[in-house]
Amino acid sequence: MDSGAPAMSRDDRHSGDPGGERLRKRAAATVGPGLLYRLLLLAGLPALGLFLGWLVPRVADEVAGLKWAPMKGPFELVASFDDGWTAVAGPVVGLVLGLGGGLLLYVLAMRVTFEDDTIRIDKDGESRILARAEVAAAFLDKDRLVILDAASRQLLRRPTDLESADLARGFTAHGYRWLHEDPYAGCYHRWVRDSAELSAAANAVVKAREHALKKKNATDVEELREEAQRLGYVLREEGTRQYWRPLRPEAEED
Repeated sequence: MDSGAPAMSRDDRHSGDPGGERLRKRAAATVGPGLLYRLLLLAGLPALGLFLGWLVPRVADEVAGLKWAPMKGPFELVASFDDGWTAVAGPVVGLVLGLGGGLLLYVLAMRVTFEDDTIRIDKDGESRILARAEVAAAFLDKDRLVILDAASRQLLRRPTDLESADLARGFTAHGYRWLHEDPYAGCYHRWVRDSAELSAAANAVVKAREHALKKKNATDVEELREEAQRLGYVLREEGTRQYWRPLRPEAEED
């Protein structure tokens, strides 16, 4: 698929041409959370916390007295305090919790930094660095940033709240190919247990990954995705449903 931006071959990246040299010497730039997302975290969450801190003490007695009310314990605790104290402390505590939560989410949000011949992806306190020579293309698959190599392996597949337009500008401005959709979207097949189209080893990996998805074990999900790629298959999921496709034929030559 044509992304609208010129693709950059490995030869172009390493031939020493003046344009490529300018790209390599471009100042580092970071794509981070957009204005709306920052406002939501740093203003919206504190405001919500302030409102809940004001509201909860005023309804605590009524909710604690209901037989069917969920989470009665916290409301009973709040109702046990002096009304004058909770009227002041409630909004303050709510504001502090909202602000703290917003700051934490902001710090852990994804940031993509383009620096010389590398891309650094920071998220949830972890960093991943990819060399320019590894990267063939990038795109958003719903809410996930996907970076592919020349053999169609997914070098990175991570959830993100970054804006598609911001990512597109960042990648294309630094000489990377940005796609508006998954170029292999039509190649995926729904996985069924003991699929005859997959090897026994691949079926075992996908089955184990299904269990990890159900348990929401993100570490195992990622490790098993990488293991599937070593066996020659790319995986993606929708909830606990998994879809697979083979690597491009070029992968065998690499």
